[in-house]
Amino acid sequence: MITRWSRSRIMIALGLAGLVGAAVVVTLVGRNRSESVRIVAAGDMACDPDDPNFLAHSDAEGDHCRQDDVSTIALRLEPDLVLGLGDYQYELPTADAYRDVYAPSWGRLRAITVPVFGNQEFKVRDAYPFTAYFGDRIRDERGYWSQDVGAWHLIVLNSNCTIIAGGCAEGSPQQRWLAEDLAATDRQCVLASWHHPRWSNGIAGPDDRTADLYATLAAHRVELLLSGHEADYERFGPLDPTGQPDPTGVRQVVVGVGGQAHYEPTEDDVPWRGSWGAPPSEFVDYAHHGLLALELAEGGWSWRFHALAAESTERTGAVVDEGEERCF
Repeated sequence: MITRWSRSRIMIALGLAGLVGAAVVVTLVGRNRSESVRIVAAGDMACDPDDPNFLAHSDAEGDHCRQDDVSTIALRLEPDLVLGLGDYQYELPTADAYRDVYAPSWGRLRAITVPVFGNQEFKVRDAYPFTAYFGDRIRDERGYWSQDVGAWHLIVLNSNCTIIAGGCAEGSPQQRWLAEDLAATDRQCVLASWHHPRWSNGIAGPDDRTADLYATLAAHRVELLLSGHEADYERFGPLDPTGQPDPTGVRQVVVGVGGQAHYEPTEDDVPWRGSWGAPPSEFVDYAHHGLLALELAEGGWSWRFHALAAESTERTGAVVDEGEERCF
């Protein structure tokens, strides 16, 4: 549980069976309940080393595989924590790929990363080497746990519902744990995270498998849910479990643009829209890689989406979406 750290400069050393990545100095700032916490969040991060865009460092050189540039924005923001929203290493998450691609980019922030399980991780049996790489950063091998972060309660869930024991439906071990955890926390503000979005207007569309987890969040008036998986940034207003606007509903933000790809779906990409569509979102960006920066304070939060935009001269990207809200 993060309650109080002294301000210090630390060296992040990366290791996996002798693997050593680049070290970088990052400021970790201790927070009690009265102090804010800065979280950087993104998913779908590092390209396969065989991707033809692998060496791209500008739009002209290729618009995908920008894990180095997006993670550098994260470093410049000096976060207290990085919330990884899954799918850290494409296409096959081998130890070599973690060493050669993820470690020198997002892996520079490994020591402060809270790793959510994505689906790419399970392309290797038992999600290894993801679990070996992150080691004790994974607090529970089932992929769900909680921790207090300043004034906030942070929940990590596993949306790989066909893999996790018992699935994600009501009455499953994970759903029962979630309800008990939310009932027990004394924090006013709660941030939840899992990989597959409950709501999305991207290629995959809404994911019904997480419906009961979302309903559990809504029943306990959880403020905010972050997800990855879709190669876009999309922010929804507060919604009830049926996807209808509700001023005390859960706000979901999808941040699947951590470097690997981004794209706007076409009609051919989204056959699910012929039957039922996702609720409209308040903001969507299909055109940029980027990350979400959150300032979590006692009683509320603010957000900024930092886009990796060619026209931006800012060292931390172009802020194209921002706002603030109070907790319930």
